[in-house]
Amino acid sequence: MTLDLSFPRVLQILPSLISGGVEKASVDMVSGIKKAYPHTETFVASSGGVLVDKIFLLGGKHFELPLKDKAPWSLIRNAFSLKNLIAKNNIQIIHARSRAPAWSALWAARLTKIPFITTYHGIYNSSNAVKSFYNSVMARGDRVIAISEYVAEHIRQNYPHLSSYVTVIHEGIDTTYFDPAEISVEAIDALRAKWEIPAESKVILLPGRLTRWKGQKVLIEALRQMDTSNLFGVILGDSQGRESYYQELMSQAKDLPVKFIDDYHDMPTAYALADVVLSCSTDPEAFGRITAEALAMGRPYIGTDHGATPEMCIHGKTGFLVPFGNAETLAAMIRYVLSLHDGKRNALSANARQHICQNFSLDQMVNRTLALYKAAL
Repeated sequence: MTLDLSFPRVLQILPSLISGGVEKASVDMVSGIKKAYPHTETFVASSGGVLVDKIFLLGGKHFELPLKDKAPWSLIRNAFSLKNLIAKNNIQIIHARSRAPAWSALWAARLTKIPFITTYHGIYNSSNAVKSFYNSVMARGDRVIAISEYVAEHIRQNYPHLSSYVTVIHEGIDTTYFDPAEISVEAIDALRAKWEIPAESKVILLPGRLTRWKGQKVLIEALRQMDTSNLFGVILGDSQGRESYYQELMSQAKDLPVKFIDDYHDMPTAYALADVVLSCSTDPEAFGRITAEALAMGRPYIGTDHGATPEMCIHGKTGFLVPFGNAETLAAMIRYVLSLHDGKRNALSANARQHICQNFSLDQMVNRTLALYKAAL
């Protein structure tokens, strides 16, 4: 095989390859590198998981290391393991996506004198000085990728002495997969029947794992303030072991037309079924894939007015924003959105999809990251 020397050999580092936005971004970059530079080897190191097979299928290589471990001696051991991998495989860039493995990657990069890149995927808890220092590794990259303007501003405010090279590269979604034109009426009708939703009911969809800050309670409180005779709420998300919170939600939603769905993977059809999609997060979203996906599908959307959500949802043009945690305002906005005439609804849909395709697509994420890799050398 002829080696493509026009693109650097990149090693991405993360704790595991099980599920989540960090993991998906890593897989997406393996795919992007192999599509653009098929003869360039690209690498991922993690403690393993179900997505390892996908790395191999895409043409990448995976190294299994105990990168989930956070103990100081583990971080040091992993640093020397990474140093050896870098030397053995002629790695030219190391790209860390999570804090614990990032410390190991930083030390390995300094020992081998290769560029160290980080992606700041979230707003980490900095409750004390020790925690703040631990988090700071994500701002110590030779290049730092922020997944939203909101995250970039957080880095600048908290680590001004470390953040000279912050680049905003929004997380990207596959707008060919999240495309309303690809969803048939028959698929929507089949899902409505599967979820036993009455034919005449308007569907309010709240996707997201069942955790308090995702705001499921806010929706339930809002529904209590509404005439629900022709409404049907779908709370779609896995409890991830939070059984007490799930039971609490079930109790509070008693006698309301609300269905809890814990396992459904055809999200484009779920969005297409909805008359309005919500994001009720009470904590700011660092990015918010649900917002991007729902808007790419051209669905009427209501989100909370903080974090990165306003970067994707332009109030009144692509969707609507409400204060977080305010059930009364949410109820009023749901009523308003469901009352929109077809012309306004269609204009919102077209604007929403265009905005996401132009600014938050998978292609733009991959292309901008490829350019940053090249620039890092």
